[in-house]
Amino acid sequence: MVLVKQTRKGMGTELGVYLAVAPDHVDSAKRAIAACLAWLAEVEATLTRFDDGSELCRLNAAAGEWRPVSALLYAVVEQAVAAARASGGLFDPTLLARLESLGYDRDYKAIARRETAGAQGKGATTSATRGHAAAHTQRAKDKPDGAWRDIQFDEARRWIRLPRGCQFDLGGIAKGWVADAALERCFAAHPNVIVDVGGDMRVRGVADDGAPWPIGVSASRDVAGRPAPEQPVVALRQGAIATSGANNRWWFRNGQRQHHLLDPRTGQPARVWIADDRDDQNVAGDPQSLIAAATALAPTAAHAEVAAKVALLRGYPQALRNVEAAWDAWLAQAADDGRVVTPYHDAGVALMLTLGTGEVVASSNMQAYLETLGGGGDVWLS
Repeated sequence: MVLVKQTRKGMGTELGVYLAVAPDHVDSAKRAIAACLAWLAEVEATLTRFDDGSELCRLNAAAGEWRPVSALLYAVVEQAVAAARASGGLFDPTLLARLESLGYDRDYKAIARRETAGAQGKGATTSATRGHAAAHTQRAKDKPDGAWRDIQFDEARRWIRLPRGCQFDLGGIAKGWVADAALERCFAAHPNVIVDVGGDMRVRGVADDGAPWPIGVSASRDVAGRPAPEQPVVALRQGAIATSGANNRWWFRNGQRQHHLLDPRTGQPARVWIADDRDDQNVAGDPQSLIAAATALAPTAAHAEVAAKVALLRGYPQALRNVEAAWDAWLAQAADDGRVVTPYHDAGVALMLTLGTGEVVASSNMQAYLETLGGGGDVWLS
């Protein structure tokens, strides 16, 4: 087999598609990749929150009213609400007002590691002119209250009603959802493929050498301001992998460092490890107890993306304990009734956490996951 691949920028990140095919299937693989990347551009135009004309922004502008939406937007909003429910609200896609009030009101490239107070981005300007500015502002000030619980769906008509003042953000699930949808939509005829949307990957089959796809967990490097001595490599035949963290994704608001991983319980950025390169000192807390990056393995990329973020909110070692207990309970259920069901949240997940020291710790079910839901994969250090 030969490897056919293409990468480009999109959705505010790096996109990549990799296919292992027989030599006489190279042309069809290239056509499939081109069609996939064209579709991803359409998805970005629909789901971005940085363009008033996007369908997501129009839905937010109509908060308090029923609005017809496309099948694409309906599907991803519905899955985001399902993830919020399954996680008990630890994953909350309705924190956009709070996120904007902390300075993330425009494309991240415009605020990366900069002071945002006093600088009005496009998102901040349009938020003030949308139909529910007063409710939006109040929600940003108050402790978040789980507005996702009040979102209504009309499946027959494909309409959605956001509660008044609610502003929906797909940043915590969109990349994974897109990777899943792209694999199923664009590569049904190709058994060996990886769809990579900013590091959230959906995997099927094998690489060009016939072995499971090897995926380096690069978040373990440069976490504590110095390269980690070893990098984990995970090999997968099926399923997904996603990594979440804030070590390289932060900015300042009134001199205080902020990041995009909000804790719904407080409305504030979660306590995670961030190496502060302003003065070459690590000031985010105890590097032995705070997580710098969480990598989750799950049956789908959307599931993995949510699981990684929830792990960061739970912290170390609680995040590991939760998925380990859920794995044991899932196996017991499967043994009792013969069914293999993987609920959206903890069950069916394995975790690899990179601490502030650069140490990597994994949940005890990692190897079992790779041998079962991972399709017979493996993990090693390089």
